[in-house]
Amino acid sequence: MPDQLRFVFPDPGLGFSDLVMSPVNETALRIVQRPENWPTPVLCLVGPPKAGLTTIAHAWARQFGGDVFEAKPFAGLKARDVEARAATYTAIDGADRVPAGDRMLSLINLVSGGSGRLLLTANQAPPNWQAPSPDLKSRLNSMPVAEIYAPDEAMMLGRLKAAAVRHFLKLEPDVLKYLVPRLDLSYEAIEQFAERLSDNVTDLGRAPSVPLVKEVLDAMEADAPGGPKLN
Repeated sequence: MPDQLRFVFPDPGLGFSDLVMSPVNETALRIVQRPENWPTPVLCLVGPPKAGLTTIAHAWARQFGGDVFEAKPFAGLKARDVEARAATYTAIDGADRVPAGDRMLSLINLVSGGSGRLLLTANQAPPNWQAPSPDLKSRLNSMPVAEIYAPDEAMMLGRLKAAAVRHFLKLEPDVLKYLVPRLDLSYEAIEQFAERLSDNVTDLGRAPSVPLVKEVLDAMEADAPGGPKLN
């Protein structure tokens, strides 16, 4: 087959209404969207890799007119730039990866004493983060947390359909019926599968089908023995 063109369109950014919802994330999303009801001005959203934390951070910032920082750029902010965020809405995506330093403690203290809100996303609960000072450790240990859990089958089905749309794939009911019980219940497995299926469809010129899905699942299992276990 000759090489086929791959079209990439600008991502307009997802809002909360675009997110797949099931019991594994409903409570967390409800809490995140109501910062006026948070028990403190700072909240941590915890979830597994690929659970949508980055998407949620950006959706939250857009909804409330805030800004999103990734871990390293945030750690590199000057003190005056951190101080200026006391009255703003700020999200730090991957907050558990912020290099050890005083920026995190400063922002938590400033927002706690100001009128802003601070949303931290992480794969680990705050007590497990690097904390070079007792003050930061205390703040992290007492921080309120909302959690997204591993996907259930409803979430898996929704995320597979959403991934198919992103990759311009059509997954027929028989394909989904075959796939859902056999793919590991993890967000990483869902995204890895969608990427590989898209590559196969493009490179081989084959439509998504049960035989092709089986080939992709077998290849995933063979290539990543320490990764997702496929049934």
